[in-house]
Amino acid sequence: MAGVKKMLKEMVMEKNKYFGSAALTAAAFFGAALLSYSTLGSVTSPVCCGLAGALSPGYAAAVFAGSTLTYLISGTAVKYGFIICSLLLILIGKWLMKDENIPKFCAVVTFVSMAFSGIVFGALVDRNMMNVFINILMSVLTGVSSFFIKQAVDIVDATDVFRLEKKNLTPFAVVYTIIVSALCGISVSVVNVGRIAGVLMVLWIAKRFRHSGGVISGVLTTAGIFISTPELGIPAAFLGLAGLAAGFAADYSRITVAAAFLAVDFCGQLLTGMNDASFCMQADAVLGGIIFMLLPGNIIMSGGIALDRDSDGGGSEIVRTEMDFAALSLVDVRKNVEEIIDALERKTAPYSAINEVSTRVCGKCRNKLNCWEKNYEKTNSYFMKIEKQKDMSIEFFPTGLDCCRKRDIIDNFARCRKEEAVNKMMSARLNENRSFLFSQMETTEDIISSISENLKFNYSKTMTHDLCTMLNKYEISYSTAIAYYNQNERLIVEIYTKEFEMGEPEEIADILSHELRVPMEFSEPVSCSGETRLRFNQQTKYKIQYASAQSSAEENQPSGDSCGFFCDGLGNAYIFISDGMGSGSQAAVDSRIVSNLFKRLVRSGIECSAAVKLINSIMLTKSNDESFATLDIGKINLETCELTLYKSGAASTLIKYTDSVMMFNSPSNPIGIIPDSKISQRICNFNEDDVLVMLSDGVDESMYVYIKEQLQTVYDLKTMTENVCAGAKKKFTEIPKDDITVAAARVVLRN
Repeated sequence: MAGVKKMLKEMVMEKNKYFGSAALTAAAFFGAALLSYSTLGSVTSPVCCGLAGALSPGYAAAVFAGSTLTYLISGTAVKYGFIICSLLLILIGKWLMKDENIPKFCAVVTFVSMAFSGIVFGALVDRNMMNVFINILMSVLTGVSSFFIKQAVDIVDATDVFRLEKKNLTPFAVVYTIIVSALCGISVSVVNVGRIAGVLMVLWIAKRFRHSGGVISGVLTTAGIFISTPELGIPAAFLGLAGLAAGFAADYSRITVAAAFLAVDFCGQLLTGMNDASFCMQADAVLGGIIFMLLPGNIIMSGGIALDRDSDGGGSEIVRTEMDFAALSLVDVRKNVEEIIDALERKTAPYSAINEVSTRVCGKCRNKLNCWEKNYEKTNSYFMKIEKQKDMSIEFFPTGLDCCRKRDIIDNFARCRKEEAVNKMMSARLNENRSFLFSQMETTEDIISSISENLKFNYSKTMTHDLCTMLNKYEISYSTAIAYYNQNERLIVEIYTKEFEMGEPEEIADILSHELRVPMEFSEPVSCSGETRLRFNQQTKYKIQYASAQSSAEENQPSGDSCGFFCDGLGNAYIFISDGMGSGSQAAVDSRIVSNLFKRLVRSGIECSAAVKLINSIMLTKSNDESFATLDIGKINLETCELTLYKSGAASTLIKYTDSVMMFNSPSNPIGIIPDSKISQRICNFNEDDVLVMLSDGVDESMYVYIKEQLQTVYDLKTMTENVCAGAKKKFTEIPKDDITVAAARVVLRN
């Protein structure tokens, strides 16, 4: 049964596809016939050639047939032989190279075909070099028109919605002007089809997209009329102003919109002086207004056209969502740090003066076995009495305790009392610093939640609407979904969900790529407070090749370094190395805390320098034990290749250029040393195929010459990093052992 349903569904789809192609072929045929006599100034417009050049071979054949048949029936085939020959050559070129159906190819085929025909007819038939020049000029203009018509066709073919986004406005504007110009060549008595259609479009766009749409469409309509017939264009000069008035009346009825348009246009006619041309223009405007008022309302306010514009509601939504998510991430980070502090304090043994004194004094005494092994209870009870004494004097030493080191015991108890007081003071100060840190973080959470003007983006209301429709169509659970363009005009999609499953983002990326006709890729999810953000970005111009190699200072011990590579989903890639103090497990803990916090904060939307400063405060207050780690970061913009280096006590960085290898270093303190530690930041030249090499302190500076040789002779990054790591390990016989990490990255153009 399922197989039968599938077969019937395929039959219906095939039938719909067949009838759709037949309808478009008929439209191309009759459209070409209608436009055959359109004019461009005083000559016949070759708009049919531009249309044939932009369409696929099948539809181009329909255009050729429609135009040629019209000229044959009217007996003007010889007069318009130049256009017929051009159409034939365009059709042949399209069939010969039908796999190269892109805008540039369409423009070239149209220009070459028309230029060849123009030279032949101008030089051999008309025998007039001026006609040759005019025909070549026509070829250039028609080739450009074909380019933009093809672009508009591709946009319309890719989706059911005409997306009047910034990147799509130019082809639509050119096509709109060409259509108005072509239709203006068709007149019935004193009625001009092009001007009526132009007025109707201005009123429709003004009603739907208000004053901005009215002005733009009015100006374009005026341009189209001027191109077709200059004498008809002068009375149309006020269409832009009339469209502005109609747009301001868009909130009222269609009668009011048309009345505002006609009133302003009529006043413009009076200012320029009424004549026969003005009267005809006003008559065409009235007819266009009447048709506009008679159109059904659902045709005007619905359909497949959407103007992509900024909106306060949409902009506020994305800012609020981004800032709230960053604030929630800070809350989670603060809670995680509090848990780390509690865990470390639980592992710390409480301070005991008795244990300290017994270790310092009794540990070196020959009577230790007798006092603490055979008479533990007695000795411990007397030590407790001494500890509670207010006056640490030999005179008050317990009489029941026989000891040969009474003075040392009293002195050490007094010293321990002072040390305990100092420790309590330091602990109080540490708690005070922690409270200050957490209050700072809470303040930062509030600040981030209120920021709105610092995000640079272009919110897309239309794309967001389509995104939500698409998610509902595929039954994908979400709480918020937004779409916007970054500064490089790359599409970014963010989906916030409380139901996240591994593997689902890859499926969503495939769906977005298919439905939006834009290659999308997925960056690592970020979760906080039960909600997960899935970010998808349009594939960037460049991509990263990354490799790393590590070696521990001691066998069977973890490396005290951590390194990695990730993308933030906004067009930036980050390569980082963190080197914990010393080596072994404690160094590994410190470096991983630093690197994990850095990744989390950056992917949550916090700027790189601010993230490092926050991590520095966290490391300063996480425990009483001294611990710090270096942090070396390379941030690469995958659209421009711009490289920014951030260093906190990190080793030098090497960059291999086409003809040289440069070393970059900046003096700075590791993270967790001083409260006001300033991170070093530097922008470096970086281009495609350049190589960035980052190192931990385990690679001695004497290795830099060897690294330079490797960069100049070894292209594969994995091989190069392994060679450098192995070479640095051999140096262990000459210098103290340390953990070794080598990370390398190259920017390459995406295929």
